[in-house]
Amino acid sequence: MHRYLSCFKGFVAGLFLVSLQSYATNLPDELLNTPIHLISGGKTSLAEYRGKKPVYLKFWATWCQPCRKQMPHFENVQKSYGDEIVVIGINLGINDDADAVQKTIEEFGLTMPMAIDKSGDLAQKFRLIGTPYHLLFDKDMNLVHQGHEADESLDNKLALVAQTKVSEIIDSEILVEHEADIQLDTDDGKFHALFFTATWCDWYLKDSRPKASESCIAAQNRINSLYKEYPEFTWLGVVSRLWTGDQDLLEYAAKYKIEHPAKIDKSNRLFHQYRVNDLPVLILIKDGEVVARITDFHDSDRISTLLRHLAQ
Repeated sequence: MHRYLSCFKGFVAGLFLVSLQSYATNLPDELLNTPIHLISGGKTSLAEYRGKKPVYLKFWATWCQPCRKQMPHFENVQKSYGDEIVVIGINLGINDDADAVQKTIEEFGLTMPMAIDKSGDLAQKFRLIGTPYHLLFDKDMNLVHQGHEADESLDNKLALVAQTKVSEIIDSEILVEHEADIQLDTDDGKFHALFFTATWCDWYLKDSRPKASESCIAAQNRINSLYKEYPEFTWLGVVSRLWTGDQDLLEYAAKYKIEHPAKIDKSNRLFHQYRVNDLPVLILIKDGEVVARITDFHDSDRISTLLRHLAQ
């Protein structure tokens, strides 16, 4: 787990780079036209700036410590290149709200346009797997940089695209989802209990979001009990792919002595489909329809009463 939070170097290794030969974008139209809703009330997209200006997108979260450390660099980019490059911050929208975002904006004096990805659409389409997440597009909307570090490589490319010089292009396939979906059949007449959580929400949010951290711990322990109490439900732990690999899930399962099935949502399809923006959450489904959504795990009697009623 720690390796995903502390070091993202080498993340783009293996992606092939080619010389810029033409001015055609390497992005699909769907990605170009994906709307970015700004907290100012406006709306924009990559297509709006194609042929005009480069665009620098940065995904972040208020509770993400590496994101906070990079904020001075982020604002410096806006001050240095704001006239030449469109700089947009995109808050992840998970365990965050508008007030927390605004406080962070004021704390660091951020002046670039800002968006909150409440629907999760942007994270899904731009293949987010961890914050901070940098995406840099030249003025023809070719992806020229993708990574997590505010490092020399990013700075060099920002300087290059600002001067409209030739830059390297990253294969646009990096933004195409190739991960396998978790296969579910929720139309089988049975009740399905999907427990959405993350391997890091108990300890990483301990200081920045203590209530969320406590809820993650209480929820996982409660789910362990409910799984045994209600075997007639089809249980599945749906684990966030953010900063998480298979080994992290194994360690998390051992830590909480988990017996119910649990899988990483590597395609992020289920998190996106069920609009999971806060962790943890238990979603109960029957015949493809959501019948209950539980976010408060401290009242165990209420949860048991609900499940007992549904099971009858």
